[in-house]
Amino acid sequence: MRYGMNPHQAASTTAVGSKAPFTVVAGSPSYINVLDALTGWQLVREAAGAFGVPAAASYKHVSPAGAALGMSVANAYRRARDADPKSSYGDFVAVSHPVDLELAGVLRGVVSDGIIAPGYAPGVVEVLAAKKRGTYLVLEADPAFEPPSSEVRELYGLRLEQSRDDLPLTRDLLSVDVNDAAARDLLLGLIVVRYTQSNTVALLKDGMAIGIGAGQQSRVDCTRLAGLKAADWQSRQSAEPLTGVCMVSDGALPFPDNVEVAAGFGVTHIAEPAGSIRSDQVAAACAEHAINWSPTGVRLFRH
Repeated sequence: MRYGMNPHQAASTTAVGSKAPFTVVAGSPSYINVLDALTGWQLVREAAGAFGVPAAASYKHVSPAGAALGMSVANAYRRARDADPKSSYGDFVAVSHPVDLELAGVLRGVVSDGIIAPGYAPGVVEVLAAKKRGTYLVLEADPAFEPPSSEVRELYGLRLEQSRDDLPLTRDLLSVDVNDAAARDLLLGLIVVRYTQSNTVALLKDGMAIGIGAGQQSRVDCTRLAGLKAADWQSRQSAEPLTGVCMVSDGALPFPDNVEVAAGFGVTHIAEPAGSIRSDQVAAACAEHAINWSPTGVRLFRH
């Protein structure tokens, strides 16, 4: 690789098995490029498999600035980047379907570091490879690649190993009275937080993440950050207040203050693991604010 997490660090990568999950089509990756590419690809691959439509994610520092479903890869990426265009500046793009000339045209007009996709239409690689004075990174994912069942990390002289987080995320995890549109957004949110640095909260509407609060030590700060980003997104759409928003938390809500903050940003559905000592208070707060509460029993931390 060009360098490690920082330019003063040397870095290399080696396939664990007989083949790698992607090939380098153009450019030269850095350590963080690879982290963003692998994490983003997993998100869009799982989302497209769950919903049967194209999915896209805009990654920065191993967390999505935005993620969305769409009618095409270009539409999905436009929606993903529109969630938080300020954070998407210089992003790494992940899309679930082959890149066509329409998406290549979109990417030509934005500041981005690279892309991972399962294929490229004729002429697309030439358009993309010319970005950033010829250094734009183009990776082709192998859709048939299946990762090992365990993941290993070596850190400061210790080897850590755990089973891969491949628990199925299905509608069975949600409250029985969740409608179809909310179920789609909540399930998409579960997929999004699975591939986002913890702690994290995601707010979703109409098949896209409109606000992601990632990597905060306080969960209510995650909720507030996601809400502020969602409100900023809404201000670009219309002057009407936010409503019909779904919220997903990767960890249990420890206090009802998360619900109070969420209600102020138009949240009507919440999915969270529950199981905290104050989950009864969280449930009561949801009822007070007419928020449908789905205690999934599934934590989705990622570090």
